[in-house]
Amino acid sequence: MSAQTAAAGSSTSTVDAERTCSVPRNDAAQQALQPTPNQVEWAVDMAIRGNLTSGWMTQGGWRAQDGLGSSVAPSVMFPQSTLIGGPAGGRIPAQVLLGVLAQESNLWQASYHSLPGQTGNPLIGNFYGTNIYPGTPGYDPDKIWSINWAKADCGYGMGQQTDGMSVPDRVQAGKPPAMSADKQRAVALDYAANIAVAAQTLADKWSELHIPGQTVQINNDDPKYIENWFAAVWNYNLGFNKPDSSGKWGLGWLNNPANPKYPADRNAFLDNNHYADAATPQKWPYPEKVMGWAAYPIDTGRSYSDAGEQNSGNTHGYQAAWWSDAGARTRAIKPPLDTFCNASNGCNAGSPPQCADEACYKLYWYHANAKWKTACATECGNETLTYKTLRAELGRGNSGLPDCTTSGRLPSNALIIDDVSASTPTLRSDCSKSWTNSGTMSWSFADPQGLGTYEGKEDLHQVGGGFGAHFWFAHTRNSSNRIDQMKVTGTWTLGRTLNQWSRVMVHLPDNGAETQQAHYRIALGNGTVKDRYINQLHKANTWVSLGVYNFSGTPSVSLTNETVDGTADDDVAWDAVAFQPLPGKPKNIVASLGDSFSSGEGSGSVGGPGIGYSWESDTQHGTPRWNACRRSVNAWPRKLTPPNTTSPLGTASDAWSTDAELSFVACSGAQTWNVQGSKDPDSWTNRGAYSWSEGQFHEMSQIDSGALDENTTLVTLTIGGNDEGAFVGAVMECASGGDCASDTTFMPRYKALADKLAVSLSSLIASIKARATNATIVVMGYPELMSRSRACLAAGLFNVNEQKALGDLSRYVNGKQAGAVQGDQRVSYADPIPTFSGHGTCDDDEWINAIVTGPNGNGDSHNKDFPDAVGNNPSLCLWDIASRACLSRESFHPKSTGTTGYAKVMEQKLRDIGYGAI
Repeated sequence: MSAQTAAAGSSTSTVDAERTCSVPRNDAAQQALQPTPNQVEWAVDMAIRGNLTSGWMTQGGWRAQDGLGSSVAPSVMFPQSTLIGGPAGGRIPAQVLLGVLAQESNLWQASYHSLPGQTGNPLIGNFYGTNIYPGTPGYDPDKIWSINWAKADCGYGMGQQTDGMSVPDRVQAGKPPAMSADKQRAVALDYAANIAVAAQTLADKWSELHIPGQTVQINNDDPKYIENWFAAVWNYNLGFNKPDSSGKWGLGWLNNPANPKYPADRNAFLDNNHYADAATPQKWPYPEKVMGWAAYPIDTGRSYSDAGEQNSGNTHGYQAAWWSDAGARTRAIKPPLDTFCNASNGCNAGSPPQCADEACYKLYWYHANAKWKTACATECGNETLTYKTLRAELGRGNSGLPDCTTSGRLPSNALIIDDVSASTPTLRSDCSKSWTNSGTMSWSFADPQGLGTYEGKEDLHQVGGGFGAHFWFAHTRNSSNRIDQMKVTGTWTLGRTLNQWSRVMVHLPDNGAETQQAHYRIALGNGTVKDRYINQLHKANTWVSLGVYNFSGTPSVSLTNETVDGTADDDVAWDAVAFQPLPGKPKNIVASLGDSFSSGEGSGSVGGPGIGYSWESDTQHGTPRWNACRRSVNAWPRKLTPPNTTSPLGTASDAWSTDAELSFVACSGAQTWNVQGSKDPDSWTNRGAYSWSEGQFHEMSQIDSGALDENTTLVTLTIGGNDEGAFVGAVMECASGGDCASDTTFMPRYKALADKLAVSLSSLIASIKARATNATIVVMGYPELMSRSRACLAAGLFNVNEQKALGDLSRYVNGKQAGAVQGDQRVSYADPIPTFSGHGTCDDDEWINAIVTGPNGNGDSHNKDFPDAVGNNPSLCLWDIASRACLSRESFHPKSTGTTGYAKVMEQKLRDIGYGAI
């Protein structure tokens, strides 16, 4: 780094003032738009003809930021020079430039964390100068985050423009001087300007190879043909070594097709749509890869119409070039190995040199004309110009749309703290800030070694989505994954005191929020801090409650990227926070804990089974993020209308009622330890063994979630049925053949397990009481699952006597649980069996699902969910005896009518014990 030493780093600013590269990361006032593939192809087709001028740049909003504007004219700022050599009037073929952009950046202008149509940090080659490349000098896997500003690669955007992109007084040795600030911002932030400068650079690279005395002409040297740009593309990537006194000059050896670092028997890159080649790009030199991308367009995974709207068509990023002879593309787009290895550079194609250093490379620089296609008119590739006539800039699509309104989303008196300052523009013309920013957000970055470098900033990203078209995210980490170095803390602080009861809400964006253990710390303003953990994986722009608290002073909310299961794989998002002042303490501050009988497993919605589970609790089966807590909109805790109110808790809480707050953390499959937090699921440390987190998945334990505190008025709970394999084991044993009712050991064995459940319940109740010190606690029992008079299940899985035996076991379990809480004035037991009499599986008025085929919902059990081939640990799912396939988790769980019945049982119990009485 020359001229000036870098400025000192800041532990509280997201922007690196000490940077080498000109346009910073994580500056909310400077964001790049990630264009749609159609916008990219449009800009290329316009740029190669010099038509990216102000009259055609019609997309506003994001160009309103400093240094840009609707009058930007990329083709004026970076004009195309006339090509030297070849026929007059020649220009770059569209697919050559598109191929360069595909290879350089996969068509990304912004960081790949932004969806097409969103803004975010500009894509920058190696902004922090870190050594992340195994095999390179100084590489250390334990120091891949170590910042070295002098080694920064300031390659910006789609074309990875490096020249002129440094801070003016920090230009690295051997680099060109910095461009003007306006040009730097345009290159970094405006995809059209970046394409224009890439086109300018590529044209200059062609011309550089046609200067008298240093020519490298390909085939018939007509620039209209794809292959004829082979040397210019080579030059774009590696540069041209000009003649000097040594007599060695030309194109660098590293990209020579004869270089033995590339397999000699390789096919043409992507030949015949063989996109697997892109997974091992190191097998091809740069110009061959560009030729491949010209012939076989990159698959973006997304499809867009000309208007920029996502549609269901093909997902190619652009139109392919075409050949009159398909074989000339598949067989011969790649030059023979000896094309650039011959007497002209002293290279023996039969035994090419094995170079390991620059001195060796210099011996084989290539500087002669080359030809492997003798009749380009029939053998060479031609461009496909999609936008043949001039047209205005295309729209930015509809991916990752932000949440731009509070109407119907927040209470009218909500005090909102955005994640950026009030003066930061939204960069979307369709998203104005119609609210008042009532506070500020501040940051803290760790520097455990005191080096003045803050590695957590490397893993902080901004995206133009979420509330108000902006949020931040980083990746979760723990003590095994460098949390000491990478810790990021964001804090929202209200700009006034708050001396009253208030609800705290947090906005979650529809992408960039994945952790199921987001740890929020709510400071009440009087020195008291409350901990609250939530699952951020909602995949929707939504507001989520962090609870209701009695504030006294200036409140704040903090969130870090530290989680128990932090492996740097999941995103933790910082978006907006809001405070809802309340007239007083709500009458009902309720925590619903427990297992599937509380979560609402089986009740779905009015649409039927498998519908109505919240997304974050019914998602991504078969992946490390699997969550099958299956919290239903029709769960009985949501239907419960306490005696002192007129609305169901779910309805009231969803509407931000001033009189009700429901913390609904029950989870299908939960055992007592999942609620109590006595240990962590193995999958938190072994991501591959996701199935073993059954009953908790990646969520914080229910007690540790923060749902309970001294303000909680009511705790509801169902628990025990999954412990010791009790109910599941009994049901499966009765269904497995034989007659469990006539087995004299059946009932004693399962009663012994029920006795253990009572002991576990007593311990759990003590833990709940220690957290919810003033709450009424009601344990809800289990119903008899099946009819006592009628057998109806397929294949004769159960006879009436077996169904009676299972009913007797339910009664025994309920009796033991009732006994475990007897005599405790704060704890009551509600028995649903009388209410469910005549409503079991197979009864005429059936409130409980029989066998339900699955999967129903993304988190449901699937076939082969057993940990081993013989089906050990069957608690992971109920299974079909004949096929040994997992049935839906909804089997033998209350339907929506059943959860209504459950709610009525609880309402009666609350009346009986005088809950809420004034």
